[in-house]
Amino acid sequence: MGQNNYQGALQKPIGSGFNAASTTTEVIKGIDLTGKIAIITGGYAGIGLETTKTLLAAGATVIVPARDINKAKKNLAGLESVEMASMDLMNPASIDTFIEKFLASGRPLHLLINNAGIMWVPLLGIAVGMNRNYQPIIWGIFNSLQGYGLPSKWLMAQG
Repeated sequence: MGQNNYQGALQKPIGSGFNAASTTTEVIKGIDLTGKIAIITGGYAGIGLETTKTLLAAGATVIVPARDINKAKKNLAGLESVEMASMDLMNPASIDTFIEKFLASGRPLHLLINNAGIMWVPLLGIAVGMNRNYQPIIWGIFNSLQGYGLPSKWLMAQG
């Protein structure tokens, strides 16, 4: 019987000084992100929301693309320097539209955090012929990075 990673049994420390009990506030302590722009997919729920709050607290402007814009508005209410935009990682045309609008703004992108994903869903296809797990986690990220001009050779090397 092979080993599994249940409760992180196979994880090894990387010497960062942080561990599973570290908070986002501890990790970002002393880092000033004033004037920096971040895009966080899935930045309105779960760990993505916590990442959004942490980067905002450090001074960044955070752009949160969202499939469910009403849920994003509700979850991000009251947070300053956060922007929401419609984007559905299941829909490549939606990703392209988001990227085109961001590039047209002429603003730099300092941080791209591809956090969105889905788990525990039945194996179902979407309109472009990929399954629902693969599209937002793999292809959506690939498409986002490609929109920023990263060569496909580099993307393929990253696995």
